[in-house]
Amino acid sequence: MRSLGGGGVTVVLTEPEFAALTKLEADLMGTLAQRLQDVSDGTVREHPLFPDAYSADPEAAREFHSLTDVDLAGTKSDGARRIMDAFSAAPRHDWGPPWRRVPARTVEFDAELAHALLRNLTDLRLLTAERLGIEHDEDLGRPGEEFALDRALYWWLGETQEALVQALAGGLL
Repeated sequence: MRSLGGGGVTVVLTEPEFAALTKLEADLMGTLAQRLQDVSDGTVREHPLFPDAYSADPEAAREFHSLTDVDLAGTKSDGARRIMDAFSAAPRHDWGPPWRRVPARTVEFDAELAHALLRNLTDLRLLTAERLGIEHDEDLGRPGEEFALDRALYWWLGETQEALVQALAGGLL
């Protein structure tokens, strides 16, 4: 990632990264749709993407979620859609050093969309952490080969978030 100044960034995703992001976004959309169904049914349960404001009072928490989760889910899905639209519209090109060129997509995000990307990466990381049973930074997640890809995606999302924050901070200096 590279700062464009003014809060914008250039983001390069290799094709495998784009494929992983596409799958993660689909998982996020499914989770958001399920949350809307839960709110509609009145069966809202705790979820890291939808923090409780009243964890000690289940009735107040249920009411809070009934008033906020539809808008929050809409904002999250809109951000995910805008990011996927940007990457999907970007032409494929070869990227990397001459001895190791790989297909990639490059997108220039303005400040608004760069911040939407940061929020989206956070949502994707929270969703992956939930799947892995990670609750704190030092948690390693569920052991076993069947979770290896999720663990790799979790760490990739964290590294991508860090690179984005550094690029955004670099644009402020």
